Amino acid sequence: MFLGLVSVVILPILPGAALIWLGALLYASMTDFVVIGWGTLAVLGAIALIAMTSDIWVGALGQRRGGASIWATIFSMIGGIIGLLILNIPGMLIGSIIGALLPEWQRWRDRKFVLDVSWRTIKNWLVSIAIQVSLGLVMVTIFLVRVITG
Repeated sequence: MFLGLVSVVILPILPGAALIWLGALLYASMTDFVVIGWGTLAVLGAIALIAMTSDIWVGALGQRRGGASIWATIFSMIGGIIGLLILNIPGMLIGSIIGALLPEWQRWRDRKFVLDVSWRTIKNWLVSIAIQVSLGLVMVTIFLVRVITG
């Protein structure tokens, strides 16, 4: 649980929300699911899923809202996934930017618009990190409230 919170807040290389959920599952199994039951684990799992996928859906929504084409949005997601597999977290950001840039450059050939798309990609990534941190803290709070109130 502590490692998950640290990875959400300080070290975003590790899947923090998943580690928090696994910590809650471990605690639940050690206490025979009396304090933390399946319902709480389901809620924590849903929150973890939202947090872990926020890089994808925040980026996509932010790109579309900013006027990027559907192709820039799709390629940004694909580039982010490929970058994540190759260079981890920095690769995800680089891949997302390149993925968004290529279709927009091909479509508009306008340097200002393309740079605006890349700047939006960075802002979307920062919003995603804020969402992950917030949801990680919500997960830990739910866990602690359940443990303290028994």
